[in-house]
Order: sequence, then structure tokens, then C-alpha cells
Amino acid sequence: MKVLFLKDVPGVALGGEVKEVKNGYARNYLIPYNIAVLANNENLKQVEKIKIVAEKERIAKMEDLKKIFESIQDLTINIPMLSAQTGKLYGSVGHDIISGALKESKGIEIEERYIKLTESIKEHGIYNVLIEISDEMSTNLKVIVHDPEQDPNELVAKPEAETTAEEAPEAETTAEEAPEAETT
Repeated sequence: MKVLFLKDVPGVALGGEVKEVKNGYARNYLIPYNIAVLANNENLKQVEKIKIVAEKERIAKMEDLKKIFESIQDLTINIPMLSAQTGKLYGSVGHDIISGALKESKGIEIEERYIKLTESIKEHGIYNVLIEISDEMSTNLKVIVHDPEQDPNELVAKPEAETTAEEAPEAETTAEEAPEAETT
């Protein structure tokens, strides 16, 4: 069935395009939700108007996304989460929690589909989460997942302490090897 798209449908068509789609897709989704209309002579006469309206909507949406992109660059958000004694979180931090934390703490509403997580966050720590609004607009969002009773700044200082702790075991190993050398 040929339809005339009134709005952009990602991966399918842009507003103002005429495309052949499956009958069920057109009848059950596109036409009832006013995303497309049947491509008859009467509707095809209005193609130019529809293209202009769709282009204006596309430009307005990109301007809104640019504002959001500029506001989240170099941003850090704190997410308090309870965890077991093993360090595993009760639950996990996913797209929805990150989006909600951005809205709650910074007043920035962002669609979950722009937040790119390979897997959910399941432990306390500092994570860089990719926010990809388009091919040209992507940035990292610093997410600090911490215990509600813990100050997030302690977690930021912790990696420096871990580096010092990693160097210390090397010194202990050297000290342990020395007595073995004396007994032989």
C-alpha cells in the first residue's frame, strides 16, 4: 500500500515522502496515529505543504536537541543506590534511572534512546556513559553511583587511594621474597 508520510519515522521515511509499506502496518499503525495518509490523488496534491511542515518540525526538534546537548556536556550526575555487603547493587542503573536522575537533578529531559549503555550498571563507581543524540552530537556523561549515606566526592578520591594500594602489595611481595632468599 502506498502512503504519504506526514511525520518522520526513523528507519522508514521522512515526512512528505511517498513509500510502499505493508497493508497491516499502514492500516493498524501509520494511518490511525496520523503518521501517514493513503497516497491518493487528493493527498498527493498536498505533498509540498506536508514536506514544508515536516521540515519545520525536523528543524525545531534538532534545535531542541542541540540545546539539550549543550547543557549535558561535561556534566556529572550522582545516583544514590543501596547495595549488598558484596558491593552489588540492589537492582541496577539503566537508561530509565539515568534519564530520571538528569531530569530530577538538572531539569534536563532526554529520551532514553539517546543514552547508550552496553549493559546496566550493577556496582558502585564512576562511569562514563555515552549520550548520542545524532552522528554529529555525542558526549560522555559522568555518572557517579554511590551509597546514599556516602558522599559522592569520596568515590572520586577513591581511585587515587586504589593506585597507592596497588603499589603497596608490590612492596610486600618484595619483602616476602627476601626472607626466602636468605633461607636458601
